[in-house]
Amino acid sequence: MKKLKAKAIKKRYTYRGFFFGLLILVFTVLFSLNAHTFAESNHPLRDLFYLSPGMWFLVLLPVISSILGYLIAGNFSKVIKKQNKHLQEEAKRSRLVLDFIDNLRQGNLDSIIPLEQKKDQLGKSLIRLRDYLIKNKKEEEQRRIEEEQRTWVTQGLAQFGEILRKNNDNLEVLSYNIIQYLVNYLKLNQAGFFLLNTSTEGEKYFELSACVAYDRKKFADKIVQWEEGLIGRCALEKKTIYLTDIPDNYINITSGLGDANPTAILIVPLKTNNEIYGVIEMATFKPFQEFEIEFLEKTAESIAATISAVQINIQTTKLLKETQIQAEKMAQQEEELRQNLEEMQATQEESDRKEIEMKGILEAIDHAAISCEFETDGTLISVNQNFLQTFKYNIEEIEGQNLKIFSFKDDIDDLDEKLNDLRNGHNFKGRVRRRTKMGEEIYLLATYTPVIDHEGEIIKILSLENDITEQAILEEELKRSKDELGIMLEETRNDVKAQFKEIEAVKIRNEKTLEGALDAIITTNKDGIVEFFNAAAEKLWALDRQEVLGQHISILFSKETTKNDEFVSAMVDPEKKKIVGERREAPIKNKFGDEVPVLFLLSEAQVGEDHSFTAFIQNVEVELF
Repeated sequence: MKKLKAKAIKKRYTYRGFFFGLLILVFTVLFSLNAHTFAESNHPLRDLFYLSPGMWFLVLLPVISSILGYLIAGNFSKVIKKQNKHLQEEAKRSRLVLDFIDNLRQGNLDSIIPLEQKKDQLGKSLIRLRDYLIKNKKEEEQRRIEEEQRTWVTQGLAQFGEILRKNNDNLEVLSYNIIQYLVNYLKLNQAGFFLLNTSTEGEKYFELSACVAYDRKKFADKIVQWEEGLIGRCALEKKTIYLTDIPDNYINITSGLGDANPTAILIVPLKTNNEIYGVIEMATFKPFQEFEIEFLEKTAESIAATISAVQINIQTTKLLKETQIQAEKMAQQEEELRQNLEEMQATQEESDRKEIEMKGILEAIDHAAISCEFETDGTLISVNQNFLQTFKYNIEEIEGQNLKIFSFKDDIDDLDEKLNDLRNGHNFKGRVRRRTKMGEEIYLLATYTPVIDHEGEIIKILSLENDITEQAILEEELKRSKDELGIMLEETRNDVKAQFKEIEAVKIRNEKTLEGALDAIITTNKDGIVEFFNAAAEKLWALDRQEVLGQHISILFSKETTKNDEFVSAMVDPEKKKIVGERREAPIKNKFGDEVPVLFLLSEAQVGEDHSFTAFIQNVEVELF
């Protein structure tokens, strides 16, 4: 097509050149022939060529112009061909550029522009555009990732803040909720929450207060001492520790299929205001990202602040309770003080009243009892009239005398011992033997009381005595009677022992008789405790008597029978009245859980306040057979 088009152009321009030269020739000839010189000539054309030899050139002009047209057309064809080629190349480059731009539009930023296109300005611009788009895509992807990470961190912090607001009065529950949330949100394999505590000796240690999927061999006791291991190092340096090269025996992640070492371990200190409150240790099979570590460090600050607040709240609550208790004690003490004051006032009034009464009592005692006052060495200070009458002395005879004149020689040492005790501040109350002026023996019930002044010194001894001579004589007689009665009681005791042995022998014979009976026999006390269980009962219930004796009788019946059967219910309940003297049929429960119908006959025995009940039991099936 292109070759035919070039030939047509050459042909068309050749003809045009020929006709153009011919037209000039004809026009020149015709114009020349119209001249006056050639108009009168008979042979104008010959004359024209003869007189104007240049006309021969004009004759060759169509050929020359056609040749020139051919040459011009050839050059023009070359130009057109070159332009067409250039246009084709431009079209091809345009298609490549359009394909490149379309790939860029579709996001295929890895498309390659041809090498020859890289040399022109457009290619360079397109390459710069592609590089710019790749850079923007990477930056946009990075921004998207960073935005997702910021969103992830923001959402995590918001959810974590909600967890911290709950259960903020119990550190154990709070630590478990925190560690469980972190494991789920960060998709960890296991984690542990170590809370910093202080012992009574003031030593710091870390306690594993909460964990998820934790199997630490090194710290099986859940206690890590301060500055011990990586936990202590993290707390001491107050910096996060991130490990990817884990020792073989440091920690294991255990599942149902086995256990293995983790890929990464992250230990984050819980600190706020540069003070450590604990440590969180996390292990996983995948490395921790920077934004995850940043998130954990931010949450660690919030956790530490919350722990600090919880500890302060707990301490405040404790102090508040102690304050309330102290306030209640103070109020109670104030009330007690007020009551004591009132009691003191009442006591003072009572004391005044009693002082008046005491005066009357002392006067009454002075009239009724034998009274005297003496020094700590026994020297008499004063005596009352009853004293003089009892000892048959005049006041002048005993004035300045010692108590020893009223004692027998055998009682002098005893009197000195009593005086010594009185000098040491001890009281004495008891019976003493004295002698009268006439040497008669009398017995007195005496009370010796030291009288002490404000400085604690004994100033005198007050003595109050009653004459119990007749009573002492009666006691001597009673003592003799008691000795005689003791002999009689011993004889009676021996008789009772003999009777008891005889009764015991009868009891043994009766028990042997009951033991050999064919019917099952059970004896219980008033509380329903089994005291006798014969061989027939062992066979009927398939139980050894050692399993039954001392147990409550209810173990021999089912719960339904105990509840629904009137006879059994009264028999096992100590509060209900027993059905005595009537034959009743009721089921029992043997050792194998089977219920066996039997006939019961219950009898009652009473000795003093003691009651016992004996049940005679026959197997219904055996009896009917």
